[in-house]
Amino acid sequence: MTAVERIERRGRFSGRAGLHRIGALCAALGNPQDKMRFVHLAGTNGKGSTAAMLDAVLRQAGYRTGLYTSPYLVRFHERIQVNGRPIAGRDLERLADQVEGAAAGLRLPAGESIGQFEFVTVLAFLYFVEQGCDIVVLETGLGGSFDATNVIAPPEAAVITPISLDHTAALGRTTGEIARSKAGILKPGSPGISAFGQPADALAALRAACPNLQVAAPAEQIRCGWEGTRFVWQQRPYAVSLIGLHQAQNAGTALQTIEALRARGWNLPEEAVRQGLATAFLPGRMQVLRKSPRILVDGGHNLGGIHALGQTLRLLPRQGKLYLVIGMMQDKDAAGCAQELAHLGDGLFVTQPSADPARALPAHELAHLLPPGKICGVYPDAADALRAGAAALAAADTLLICGSLYLAGESIEFFTG
Repeated sequence: MTAVERIERRGRFSGRAGLHRIGALCAALGNPQDKMRFVHLAGTNGKGSTAAMLDAVLRQAGYRTGLYTSPYLVRFHERIQVNGRPIAGRDLERLADQVEGAAAGLRLPAGESIGQFEFVTVLAFLYFVEQGCDIVVLETGLGGSFDATNVIAPPEAAVITPISLDHTAALGRTTGEIARSKAGILKPGSPGISAFGQPADALAALRAACPNLQVAAPAEQIRCGWEGTRFVWQQRPYAVSLIGLHQAQNAGTALQTIEALRARGWNLPEEAVRQGLATAFLPGRMQVLRKSPRILVDGGHNLGGIHALGQTLRLLPRQGKLYLVIGMMQDKDAAGCAQELAHLGDGLFVTQPSADPARALPAHELAHLLPPGKICGVYPDAADALRAGAAALAAADTLLICGSLYLAGESIEFFTG
């Protein structure tokens, strides 16, 4: 059995909320997290993009970086990267054996165990220490206060990206409640940065946790095209390869974080910042898979992400019809997202992600949430939906695959091999 298979056999939820399990596992392995410096990110939307931008800027400035993100799109190894390269299979296998040995020797409360995310987080810490990373860009998995990544000491900067309603059963029913959970990464002695445009109750919760919170200045004069996004921030022009109004604001959050890092002594020349932003890439975020006819994929999977997707699509130059392949997971606001997506497309191919069948929303249930007159077909097999959507395109048409990061990963593999 491979390391990935062994990891995925572990439960997603491993006991009561808390850092006691990962704290014990880290201690058993020599507390690798205490041997590194971090930029820590939490939020509902934009974590991955903001993390990718910060990682690219730090690399352009000459630092050896670690990048820890989730979930992966095509290969598990994407989650743990050093200088932009995913962890090698042999290193994953070797470190998984080491973490398993330590986990087996722990004495945890009855009924509790080391879960998937805790296991992988500690494995990543070990790898980043081995690789001699100067700094690690560390993305939370769920929430903040009791997220496994929050076992670290105060980071070089703690960043809260846009907050919207998602994972409400675990984090809270309002954006204010969700913000209070995510604010757990804001620690004394560490600068706290928030994205511009947070909901009022979320911003109040963040300020209560961090009175000196720095709110990112807004990106302005934003222009979106199929090659990327240009904008002005603090009267300085920048460009990112990622497409979207929201990506300009994510870049603004990254730039505010860069200012905070500079204040702490990190050498981040302006040219490195520009080059890093211009070259930062994150798969599955308005990613163009084919140019003619155009096929693109976006992993937005909650109302905030779908709303941002809609705003961007309305600005992009386009001829012909827009077709959507839509698939979602059961734990999302499928009704709200479906309503927004239905307004965007001329025709809808409805499917379900196949990567996690137990959690996927069945295609026929999603179809009931969409206008029947727009549905071109319902396909329980995602590959069939992708094949049908591509076949429907005329030269000037566009196909957008959306609604789930799982579906985004399947689409990338389907169209690019």
